[in-house]
Amino acid sequence: MDLPGLRRDSFTLLREEMRWRVAVVLSSLISVLMVVLGSINTHLGIADNAVLAWIVLVIALACLLGLVKLPKHQGGTLFFVTIALLLVGVMAYGSYFGRSMQHWAYIFPPVLVFLLRAGPALAAMVAYGVYASLMVAPLVEPIAVVRFASAYGLLVCFMYTYALLQEQAAVMLRYHSDHDALSNCLNRRTFNEAMEQLAGSRSSAQSCTFLLIDIDHFKAINDRHGHLVGDRIITQVAAELGRVLDPGTPLFRYGGEEFAVMLADAGPDAGAHLAERLRDAVARGDFQGVDVTVSIGVAHWHRSGDTVSVAVDQADQALYVAKGAGRNCISLFPAAPSAAS
Repeated sequence: MDLPGLRRDSFTLLREEMRWRVAVVLSSLISVLMVVLGSINTHLGIADNAVLAWIVLVIALACLLGLVKLPKHQGGTLFFVTIALLLVGVMAYGSYFGRSMQHWAYIFPPVLVFLLRAGPALAAMVAYGVYASLMVAPLVEPIAVVRFASAYGLLVCFMYTYALLQEQAAVMLRYHSDHDALSNCLNRRTFNEAMEQLAGSRSSAQSCTFLLIDIDHFKAINDRHGHLVGDRIITQVAAELGRVLDPGTPLFRYGGEEFAVMLADAGPDAGAHLAERLRDAVARGDFQGVDVTVSIGVAHWHRSGDTVSVAVDQADQALYVAKGAGRNCISLFPAAPSAAS
């Protein structure tokens, strides 16, 4: 239940921030290391290695400049793509000058972990291993190629396992970070993020209709039946609402017994129609002997009008109108409530 193309949530932003920081540190370390290696090779008269070190230094400094000037997600991606391409070029450079550069190959698998998902990364690691072996084979003894391929293969196994674990951990962390543990709906933090991004300049949405949904007399349900039953009612109401909503429509747990729905690029009439379907679904639901209904407030936001937060406040006002009108009904801001039929 996401807003496709709309959200750049805190998990994504954190991942991009950390990758950017790693790229800054690595580009700085590479720059220092290349100065040292370039100076040593120049002093020893190994011209081709010295030239390679100076080339890598220039590339590292250019990456560092890009990391500073570009948005963090672009700068981080640019750095790791550049390093991956550089490592491909280094093997060919060594082959051209008759120097074995297989020690550079061990950097390639960790770089790919920052760029690709585990499956594509594995394919690229294996392809690069074959390429590197072919580049060094004419320059070293066959047993050296076998040793390199074996060590590189073990590194690939470890990096692929790590990438899989990281990928699964990220999925779990992201899910639990975005979802409410009781209802499995998206949580309030995610709703707030979606609101911010809806109004942002990067969003293509021109309008949105908000539905705020409140379980009627929920305190009385808790007092009469106990909090365990109250928790079950929240879970069941969320399930009833989810069955009515389209798969791409997000359902948020807005508060204790409140839910929220965001309909991007949908008009108020569509919102009112959906609200009535949701109200009816809950009213007809089987809650094991507990009478459960909901009241729903509906408000519309347009990019040319008030802020998103104003629209949410208007939906909240409409919800209070619905509750004041006897509950188990919907209210479209600023119109009068629509009673249950």
